[in-house]
Amino acid sequence: MASKKNASEDDDSIWVVYEAPPDFPDQYVARRLHMNRTTGDYVVGNTLIDVRSKLPKGLFRIERSERDDPMIRESWI
Repeated sequence: MASKKNASEDDDSIWVVYEAPPDFPDQYVARRLHMNRTTGDYVVGNTLIDVRSKLPKGLFRIERSERDDPMIRESWI
């Protein structure tokens, strides 16, 4: 399992949680974006709860929008 979290406490960052993206088809992945650009930081887990437990502490969850890509489960700021 890959896990990266450096510089994750940045106020301009958002973690987007995906279910079964093409590069991890049987897992959940949270990717950190900074100013709407990917950073290379991510966490991987077998369940949504597993990924949530690996995110930095103190984040707030945002429900997915109906306009989001179907793979997106939620976001965290």
